Amino acid sequence: MINKLTTKTIKRSILLGASFSIFLSLTSCDENFLDRAPLDQVSQTEFWKTPQELDSYIVGKYDVLPGQLSTGGMGYFADDQNSDNMVNGTGYNKFMNGENSTTPTTGGGWDFSNIRGINMFFDNYKKCTAPFSTIQQTYGEACFLKAYMYHSLVARFGDVPWYTHVVSDTDTEALYKARDPRAVCVDSIMSLIDKAIVNLKLRSATGVNRLNKETALIYKSRVALYEATWAKYHAGQPSASTVNANKYFQKAIDAYNQFKTDCGGFQGKLYTAAGPQKSYYNLFNQFDYAGIQEVTLSKKYSTALGVTNNVGYIVWLYGYSSCSYSLDLVKSYLKNDGTSTDITNPAVVNTKGAASLTQMANLLDPRFKQSTFIPGDLINNNTPPYKDMLFTLPQMNLTDVTRNAVTGFSPKKGHTPESIMINNADPLVAGIAFRLPELMLNYVEAYVELNGTFPSLTDNIDLLRQRVGMPTLTSVKPVVNASWPDYGYPISDALAIVRQERRVELAGEGYRSGDWKRWRAHNLFDGKRPKGFKYDAAEWTNITPKPVVVLDANGFVDPLKNFMANGVYKFNAARDYLSPIPTNELVMNKNLKQNPGWATPN
Repeated sequence: MINKLTTKTIKRSILLGASFSIFLSLTSCDENFLDRAPLDQVSQTEFWKTPQELDSYIVGKYDVLPGQLSTGGMGYFADDQNSDNMVNGTGYNKFMNGENSTTPTTGGGWDFSNIRGINMFFDNYKKCTAPFSTIQQTYGEACFLKAYMYHSLVARFGDVPWYTHVVSDTDTEALYKARDPRAVCVDSIMSLIDKAIVNLKLRSATGVNRLNKETALIYKSRVALYEATWAKYHAGQPSASTVNANKYFQKAIDAYNQFKTDCGGFQGKLYTAAGPQKSYYNLFNQFDYAGIQEVTLSKKYSTALGVTNNVGYIVWLYGYSSCSYSLDLVKSYLKNDGTSTDITNPAVVNTKGAASLTQMANLLDPRFKQSTFIPGDLINNNTPPYKDMLFTLPQMNLTDVTRNAVTGFSPKKGHTPESIMINNADPLVAGIAFRLPELMLNYVEAYVELNGTFPSLTDNIDLLRQRVGMPTLTSVKPVVNASWPDYGYPISDALAIVRQERRVELAGEGYRSGDWKRWRAHNLFDGKRPKGFKYDAAEWTNITPKPVVVLDANGFVDPLKNFMANGVYKFNAARDYLSPIPTNELVMNKNLKQNPGWATPN
């Protein structure tokens, strides 16, 4: 809402708000730098003169970055509820059902205050009299942050106005400009990311809690792949983009290759310290990621720092904030020998309930049992009355429905028995903002899209498979058959395999919603309803209260059957891939044009 904010209001909005004490010292290589707050006030006449002042300004912008956890939920671990991977037991997803049909009067995410705030840095950083080398890292961070802020807007709205500087209240030409084409914005975003890559230090110099070169390369590959696939699969649709898809597929490939050149490659970087049976599980439950090279950027939480989360508490006791994995996600896991299977076939899985969880754990890719609670898993090892408690049945019978795992597939990413089952009690699980497998998977997908065949897999997917004791993809290619996902359009077997690997490796980390949107793959859930495991009433004979469950004709849990008026999801593909511009902005700025399908004021 840049054209409504006064200079005084914007100045206040971008400079206030501390998440914890500002009296902690700020140093360029401090491991906890990411977890510190902005200054409470900044004087324009006195500020911007030293590297420390520039640093203190930029660290206040880190809250826009991913990897955020919270005291009242699971943070990014539950973001897959906006996709076919996860079900929220309190109700169906209204966006996926085309019900968010009202154009907002104000807000709706059309907010450029963050852009104005970061532009204030670019307008003022040259006032610092110190050599550029002393602020080079901070400059690189600013480039990264502006790129991240802008791509969040582009992914949501498509075309957006691009601002290179702070716009004054009297600059009516800038205030009332039209939206710039998506392709122009994306080129500008990529230019910023490239500047970030040049100027940021390596993780070995910055630590894991501050932006670094490795993270910028991952992000370059993310933006490049997102925009390339969006342009390819949305062509000819109301949500179309004029981005050059092949150009951006190549940029994703380039980011991977540059990582190998500039950052030492991938060998030895994946976390494997706990062995194939636990490393993947343990990757997501660390209290500090300083020693884990796979994670390039993290947010640390602790009561001492004044930034807390309740993930270790909510992950089990509060049922993952009522989120549980879908049957469709579990169907995407291969057998542990790398071949295809169909767990809905009674000849493959002939058990029900908790017994089926055990059978699937023994049958499937080990990432399934390292992501989902299985009978015998230790819940907690320190907090009465939960100490030494083992998982036996999923929480499906609680009267507080917000604590139930309604599908029976209880997620355990972020869980560790070491967490104290008390509100806001240290040690607290740290958040993962970026990790290397995304770069690996982005590269393989971009390569297959551009070349129609697999690249060498030895430094990417094969390493992911080896971490959990699976045969490499190089040695075993699964057969793509009718049980695999239907995207609504044909794709090659190689691309289907890459998408399957991505889904499994990144499940429950918040990537899936962006993936189905960039692929224009609403067919994954449109006309369907998510299901859960095959229910076994006999398991609950001696337990009260008993679950209140709805089953389909084959005995699978059907948790949303009685919630959905249409019986299945009805996504509005002609409208909902892009969000609406609020009506007050359209009224004030006649040069803005509404996104297709959304109401425009008279």
